[in-house]
Amino acid sequence: MNNFSSIANHLFSPAYAQHRTPIVLCDFDGTISVKDVTDTLLSHFGQDGCDELEELWVSGKIGSQECMSKQIALMDASLEELNEVLSQIEIDPAFKSFVNYTEKNNIPVHIVSDGLDYAIEFVLKRHGIENLPIFANKLLHDNERSWRLEFPYANKDCIKQSGNCKCNHVKKQQYFPQILYVGDGTSDYCVSHHVDLVFAKDKLIQYCENNNIEHCAIKSFADVTEALKQSQQALIPVMMVK
Repeated sequence: MNNFSSIANHLFSPAYAQHRTPIVLCDFDGTISVKDVTDTLLSHFGQDGCDELEELWVSGKIGSQECMSKQIALMDASLEELNEVLSQIEIDPAFKSFVNYTEKNNIPVHIVSDGLDYAIEFVLKRHGIENLPIFANKLLHDNERSWRLEFPYANKDCIKQSGNCKCNHVKKQQYFPQILYVGDGTSDYCVSHHVDLVFAKDKLIQYCENNNIEHCAIKSFADVTEALKQSQQALIPVMMVK
């Protein structure tokens, strides 16, 4: 029997006292990264059965936790091969400047993703970004060619049956006067109903419009940084729509 272990470094969970600034929660795949990292890895290393699982998820017959768990178990790759593909993943060119701005202004940023912790950590580190709290599914490796997932942030009551219940993470941010969220797609729909303001890209823009969710349409993290600068603690950007 294979022994699987985590390959990500220790991903800390910061503790905050009462805070006067907002907190920004960011999706990763398609929001920070240009491509969806999990889809990219599966396209390179996924074996027969991955596409069928994806169809079941898209049709709503299984949740993302079940889908991803079974898909990752179908990957065939060494760690070196995985890292080679991850080395080709690009991120939003404005994300590093956004992180620098939030650090200077003591605005916490958490990455809250239904993706893979090791992949997120690897990609960010390659772009010179370290020490951001990452809340994601735990990627396990057997030191040969097999992979598994664990779900430390799953919630049995999650409506979307996600591996990482983003709504549950929001509930833990009671120390902040405002919770801001940056996202782009399906995994961000549910959580968008539970934050104070959404910075939305791509499919998430239309979802927010259809559901009367307070949001700012953005093209990159440069727009988020500019909104934070203009609004300061009030966070009422001119571009806000409802």
